Amino acid sequence: MRRKMPQVRSVVTVLIVVAVAAPLFGDDSSTTKNIEKQAVVRTDLPTTVDLRPIFKRWNLAPKRQGARNTCSVFTTTGALEFAVSKHYSKGTRLSVEYLNWACNQVIRNQKDDRGQFFHDLLKGFQKHGICSEVDMPYKDRFDPQLKPSETALETAKEIKSLGLTVHWINPWKPQPGLTDDHMREIKTVLAKGYPVAAGSSHSRLLVGYREDPRQPGGGTYLAKDSGTATFNTVTYEFVKKKVGDVFWIEAPAKAAPMKPSVVAAP
Repeated sequence: MRRKMPQVRSVVTVLIVVAVAAPLFGDDSSTTKNIEKQAVVRTDLPTTVDLRPIFKRWNLAPKRQGARNTCSVFTTTGALEFAVSKHYSKGTRLSVEYLNWACNQVIRNQKDDRGQFFHDLLKGFQKHGICSEVDMPYKDRFDPQLKPSETALETAKEIKSLGLTVHWINPWKPQPGLTDDHMREIKTVLAKGYPVAAGSSHSRLLVGYREDPRQPGGGTYLAKDSGTATFNTVTYEFVKKKVGDVFWIEAPAKAAPMKPSVVAAP
């Protein structure tokens, strides 16, 4: 702000610096007990983040969902298996089929091959855990009679006990749409080295971003997409307008022994 002053031989410049902390978003405690407050949103973010080399190193390439309506199950499983793999520093494929079964137990669905919500899938994990992919492989068609084996239940219990932490950036609401603060928090988490689950009419796991003023909204996110079984991109504008619920899963700090059947071969 400028103010008129009598003319003098020297000019005094006063600089006022105001620091404003970015707001944090509350979590949905009804979804899972393993929720903590988010970390402070960073303002010194890199212009590009790409987690695909880590997915490649851990053999966690995208897989196809096929004709089934399971994009949210693939996305949630992807967030879980990345956190578990990070915890053990070794690629760990988890079972989409088991998590779909666990969710159906929670919502009491016994007959319909239906799309699932993130919060219900996380409730299913909280109650039943998740097993390795080899113990309950994905099926081309939904089988309402399919149940996990005793081995699957045991490995699921072990993974459940690891203490993974779910962080909500934006819990589910009837209408999609994210704020600028949500968008910055997504980038902060990606820069921290974790993928972010983004719920929409087609859910995806965000695995990176690139600032690009030529793109709608100013850039693009990298996404692990079970619809195409590829890594592809979506614009900032699309995510801000079309995405609703957003979360990420953090690995526990300390490793624990794991049974050989849980860890994928290197």
